[in-house]
Amino acid sequence: MRHALLALGLACLLLADCVGELEPGSVSPAGIPDPITVARTGRPNDWLICRSGTCKAEPSEAAQIYPVPADALWAAWRTVLAEQPDVTVIAADASRRLIMVQDRTPVFRFVDTITIRVLPLEQGASTFAAYSRSEIGHADAGTNRHRLRAWVAVLEQRLDSR
Repeated sequence: MRHALLALGLACLLLADCVGELEPGSVSPAGIPDPITVARTGRPNDWLICRSGTCKAEPSEAAQIYPVPADALWAAWRTVLAEQPDVTVIAADASRRLIMVQDRTPVFRFVDTITIRVLPLEQGASTFAAYSRSEIGHADAGTNRHRLRAWVAVLEQRLDSR
């Protein structure tokens, strides 16, 4: 039994290393999935943060409104993503303030894809839509939710320290 579990764990590690990962630049900016229009997986392995009524899909939780211009929120998001140890930028479209990254889960190193779009609002404020999903499997033990919440916490700290 122990050998079977070890073999299963090794197979998972090998599978995680070769399934779902994209090369940086392999997606054109026009091909970045927009979290505003994305269709959710229907499985418990994704998480969508978005203002109510902004996204086509039902969000998992609401995004905040930030009292900063969209370009400042975009720059803050870019900095937060650059600070993450396992994040690879796949594609970015600065004109739409839209970015696609991939991140690996800590233990089994499964690849998750995250897209973030910053949206301007009235009176110099802004918000964002962020969608994180697992590339393989059915469930994610809350990884996508925890990731986005952690990144939003770092984002808010960065904005508060301005």
